[in-house]
Amino acid sequence: MFGATTNYPFNFANRNGIPMIESTSVTANDTNVLVTIPNRAFRFLNGTGLILFRLNTAIPTGSAALPILFVSNDFT
Repeated sequence: MFGATTNYPFNFANRNGIPMIESTSVTANDTNVLVTIPNRAFRFLNGTGLILFRLNTAIPTGSAALPILFVSNDFT
């Protein structure tokens, strides 16, 4: 069930269809933590509702107090 494709960059977390987007990378710098999600991840999702994010990589140690930002299509 894991592993999104280009056409549908999200998976469903349960039978009822809660969409789950998986991160592709997690990087930290001095000011924030960047969680990258697939491009066009929101293309086929409804405008409102619940979306689950699955972090495939652990957040680096020592960056617990930094803000977490999501990056997709070169937008943060």
